[in-house]
Amino acid sequence: MMSAPAYQIRAYQSGDEHGILEAFNRIFARVDPTFRPRTLAEWRWQYERNPSGRRIFLAVAEDGRILAQYAGIPQRVLLDGEPTFFSQSVDSMADPEFRRLAREPLFVQVGRAFDAGFGGVGPDRDTLMWGLPVPVAFRIGKKQLKYELVRQQHKLGAPLAGLAPAATALEAEELRAFPAEMDALSARTARERRGLAVRDRAQMSWRYEENPHHRYRLAAVRRAGELTGMAVYRKGSFDQVEDALLVDWLAPADDEGVRAALLAWVLACARAEGCARLTVLFPDTAPEWLAFQRLGFRVQASRYFLVAWSFSARHDLAWMRRHWYYTLGDTDLA
Repeated sequence: MMSAPAYQIRAYQSGDEHGILEAFNRIFARVDPTFRPRTLAEWRWQYERNPSGRRIFLAVAEDGRILAQYAGIPQRVLLDGEPTFFSQSVDSMADPEFRRLAREPLFVQVGRAFDAGFGGVGPDRDTLMWGLPVPVAFRIGKKQLKYELVRQQHKLGAPLAGLAPAATALEAEELRAFPAEMDALSARTARERRGLAVRDRAQMSWRYEENPHHRYRLAAVRRAGELTGMAVYRKGSFDQVEDALLVDWLAPADDEGVRAALLAWVLACARAEGCARLTVLFPDTAPEWLAFQRLGFRVQASRYFLVAWSFSARHDLAWMRRHWYYTLGDTDLA
């Protein structure tokens, strides 16, 4: 019987990206017939250029081979005005040749090291770790790590023909780049939402303008010259359906004029691109969940479920369910 090679579990070190890519492209190609190999440029965008930083732990053999990885996309977050981080767990993998040869699964060993290395409370720690795992990863994570179900993630959808935003004197302006005022809009919105990933100019530019996978359109609404709302749109696939997607939404929850102006712009984009439906993702505790239903959107099941584990007694999962605001753009799904 083959024995496990000698290995160490450690955080990412400069140069590991080449071994990570080799392992990632080899392992995922074996389980996904639609898999497209990731390039070094794509890896650097996701893990080096993110203004919120990088989260990677590895199991590395003595000869330098990457045997397993547990990685995350960090997000700077404000919780009741206090800075901290969340991280979305992504790209976890274990070499199938060795995953069962150690004393416990490599995925579990590396996941525990990841938690210990990055999890905690404070401005430099990940208060919340979360993900949208496939069922097998959820079963392992729930049994041997700290995964807890937050919610079955539903979506809101509507045929374009049935949507008609309210009349408003405001008008959304399509932009080529995020304006400097994004920093102030993000800060104001965080005070209202209580739990919000920072959407300042640096983060939004990285996420959308510099994204190597997709092209997005963005629009802003101003009132008396002040930036009051922002939306991001693209035509694309989500939940195995090709749709018009409202990817990001940052607007006052009770401002019907801003909502109407942004939604009118989104609908114009979708109709111009020949879409039949519009899909949006919000937590079912967000004000938009009901507001969009009043506009004609309907709740639909999705194949995703949201799991998380919190390191904070004050901001536990019950608090997160009530106050954490997110959109499709907070995930890696769109």
